[in-house]
Amino acid sequence: MRHEKLSPGLLLAYEDYQTEGEQALITHRRSLGIIASKSPVKPTKSVVFIYCDSDADLSHLSQYGIEVNQNSGSVRTAFLPIDGLDPLSEEAAVQRIKPSRKLKLRMDVAPKAVQISDFQSKNALTGKGVIIGIVDSGIDSLHPAFAGRILRVWDQTLPGPGVPDGGYGAEFTGIQMSVSQDTNGHGTHVAGIASGSDTTYGGVAPEAELIIVKSDLQDAHIADGVRYIFRIASELGRPAVVNLSLGGHADAHDGSDSLSKVIDAESGPGRIVCCAAGNEGNDNIHGQAHVTNKRSKGMRFNVPLNQVGILWLNAWYGSEGELEVSVRSPNGFVTPFQKIITEGNPSQKHDLPDSQVEIVTPGPDPINGDHNFFVQIRGKGNSPVQGGIWQLRVRNISSSDTRLDIWTLDDASAVFFTGTSVKDSLKIGSPGAAASAVTVAAYTTKVKYTDIDNQVREMGLELNTISEFSSEGPLRNNAQKPDVAAPGAMIVSALSSAANFDRSMTINSKFLVMAGTSMATPFVTGLVALLLQRNPKLDPDAVKDLLRKNSTIPGKTTGTFDNKWGFGLINAVNL
Repeated sequence: MRHEKLSPGLLLAYEDYQTEGEQALITHRRSLGIIASKSPVKPTKSVVFIYCDSDADLSHLSQYGIEVNQNSGSVRTAFLPIDGLDPLSEEAAVQRIKPSRKLKLRMDVAPKAVQISDFQSKNALTGKGVIIGIVDSGIDSLHPAFAGRILRVWDQTLPGPGVPDGGYGAEFTGIQMSVSQDTNGHGTHVAGIASGSDTTYGGVAPEAELIIVKSDLQDAHIADGVRYIFRIASELGRPAVVNLSLGGHADAHDGSDSLSKVIDAESGPGRIVCCAAGNEGNDNIHGQAHVTNKRSKGMRFNVPLNQVGILWLNAWYGSEGELEVSVRSPNGFVTPFQKIITEGNPSQKHDLPDSQVEIVTPGPDPINGDHNFFVQIRGKGNSPVQGGIWQLRVRNISSSDTRLDIWTLDDASAVFFTGTSVKDSLKIGSPGAAASAVTVAAYTTKVKYTDIDNQVREMGLELNTISEFSSEGPLRNNAQKPDVAAPGAMIVSALSSAANFDRSMTINSKFLVMAGTSMATPFVTGLVALLLQRNPKLDPDAVKDLLRKNSTIPGKTTGTFDNKWGFGLINAVNL
């Protein structure tokens, strides 16, 4: 086993599997792309990204049960039994193996705020001739808002022969598309904002055609979905814009993660991707410390009582630094400081009286050159993680000062930094960090509505300003994200008939209200579809330049960037 080729998070899962067997993979299901076999005699498989020589032939790895989904490219996706990591890591053409991780899912008043209707009428644009791709929870293909405009559905969650972009799932056209259902409802709502056709709650590009990927939200499968949409659009000779209203934080927050790399590689003239900034604006998931050379620093984080089964700290710092890492439990038990380990296995386990701690401290990540260490904390036996205030302790043994950025990851979304460790920035993760993507923040255009029972519902948000839940930039490498803001609070759009929503969110039998950067993103996706109708050759840089020049932050000059607003609220009228 070439341990140094496995990313820290993947190595943690592999180490637990080696000592605990298949049971350990249940623990890692959220952080690792685990696909349970439907047959008890077949091994559980993992979904991974493989970084390799772009022309490498990996077909011979099938003898180890490794199914590589692409025949070429420097970043590919694959299924493999966990034991297959050993021969895969020994492959000379393979530089790095990273796990797929499960991401989270992120127009009545709103279109007026950004002058969509004026832009549409002024330019006679409807999205006709443009493909809008939605990778999400699926779609209600029988909803009248999409009648006759859904070209294909690739349901990655159903058994089937797959497609050329991934040998799994089932592809549907025509009436068969109704076999795939959107029981979550998020994807249908998103599609309605981008391209729903309705006289009251119409979308931005109501004549665009749709290609839908119902995903299990593994980011490797999302990457396959992006490839799928662009391939079909290319075969049809159409420009396309893909909507990704989802995201996560198990990455470097600098656009070097696997999904962002695929988005950058697939984007180009007539091939645009729009991503949600995220909904962690109110959450203290990010901590930052400036560690002076030859000094130590402590960072505090809170774990609620009896809520967290397992937690991870995803930490990154620059290539010039060298940190030793230790963890202190709420009861005062401390692990020894762990150095960077470049020879052999960089993962070490520490059995404390009240918890089990595993720390992975490898050399620099070969993708971006920076250091990434992972900390995993579990309770004793089957107990949850010890509640209370924990402390991550770092010691800088390098000759230069080092900035350390850390994000909390846990199975209950409950762990947060406290005190001086909190840094209310750098909360745009994958895939919103992709350099080529249009990353969208949320603006509040509506704070109350009347539900299906004629009850007035009001949200505690401030009207006509950036939504407080919208995640802040910039990126860890100081790149400017988000790009622009669009309406994302209390947006009315299509309701999936297969989804169960509270009546308080429902407007009528066909439409409901939702909020989030998930809702802001398809506004921009639909707007990009209109721009592509006018000029099918627009590339990501040209699209972002147009959007930025026509966006403003109230009270500031055009072109001003803000970590929360990006370049401001989009105004479509002069695009």
